[in-house]
Amino acid sequence: MKLRPLVFLAAIILLSSSNFHAGFPFEYFRLAEEPLIRIGLTTNAGVVTITTSDSQLVAYSPEEPQKYLATNRVTVSARAYRPPTFEQFILEMQNIASGNEANELAKEIREDAGETAQVSIDPAKNAWKVWIGSPRESKEEAEAFKLNLANKGFPDAQIVTETKTIITDEAVALSHQVRNAGKSEVRSLIKPTGGTSPSGAKYVDPNLREVIVNGPSETAKYSSLKAVSFGSFNDRATPVRLNGKAYRGKIEVFVNARGSLTVVNVVPLEDYLLGVVPAELSLPQLEAQKAQAVAARTYAVANYGTYGTKGFDMVPTVYSQVYKGVSIETAMGTRAVRETRGIVATYDGKPIMAYFTSTCGGRTENSENIFDHAEPYLRGVECSLEG
Repeated sequence: MKLRPLVFLAAIILLSSSNFHAGFPFEYFRLAEEPLIRIGLTTNAGVVTITTSDSQLVAYSPEEPQKYLATNRVTVSARAYRPPTFEQFILEMQNIASGNEANELAKEIREDAGETAQVSIDPAKNAWKVWIGSPRESKEEAEAFKLNLANKGFPDAQIVTETKTIITDEAVALSHQVRNAGKSEVRSLIKPTGGTSPSGAKYVDPNLREVIVNGPSETAKYSSLKAVSFGSFNDRATPVRLNGKAYRGKIEVFVNARGSLTVVNVVPLEDYLLGVVPAELSLPQLEAQKAQAVAARTYAVANYGTYGTKGFDMVPTVYSQVYKGVSIETAMGTRAVRETRGIVATYDGKPIMAYFTSTCGGRTENSENIFDHAEPYLRGVECSLEG
């Protein structure tokens, strides 16, 4: 049996009351703003499927406009980074026997054709060549240029196709992020790209991996070095599904240090609690579930960023709080969350460490007898329920 956080049921029951007796250490505090909570749903995925019953999925990445994917289903995977390339077409005079001949020919081209001409040696052939004019972007442009040179007395020019790799700002920025990652396990770009190249150098890490999005529409087929989030077109009304399981908010996917995918549910705190309260407390009593809502909300706020090096705040298991998304939601649980909206329990001006347990063994323990810290508000009490 896995040991999970314990909170003292008596304290939770007292939280459900609107009045506190003298000396009770807790205070109510209402959050000024609703934070987003990041729940690490999986950290070692090869391929995931993201769907919605809405008209289409919408994708989001840092510093980019949202993408309307024109489909309600995509698969997401990771692969080794393939930098973008482009072809250019160069006109050359080749296989020239000596440097003197090449220089003379270059001079003639400049004078008779009015084009630039650069001389170089081809080490593979141990021969000289003359590069004429500027590279052309298409084969058609190169053919027209070749014909023009022939008309000016240089019919032997050859078209050479050259493939160039583009060093993008994103690749440089991610390489810099990875180089300075420290303990972070995130290997997709999550920071702004501007001004991130180390010492001005265009260094690109050879081990970069990218997120691959694949769907039936053309707009749903692309790759990204950035973290990518997916939401429904109307994400407040329609959940997004990960491998068939529905979640509120958005599903974010990024590459981790193992080269696989980490999948995170990014969800507003109050919506997150809708999938926690019924999963943690099945007792069909509104006041008990309201107390659970306050405890769960407090626990989430107090443990924000616990798994920060992995790229999320909490996990959906007993190691944080059990979270089952939309499938576990109930009318009573939703009412409990809504009627306690924003309320957390504090001690000395800070959110308490609201440990709780699903089972009462008759009496709770002092915190220092279980954990490595003593909290004045976590004292052992009787916890049996009447009847």
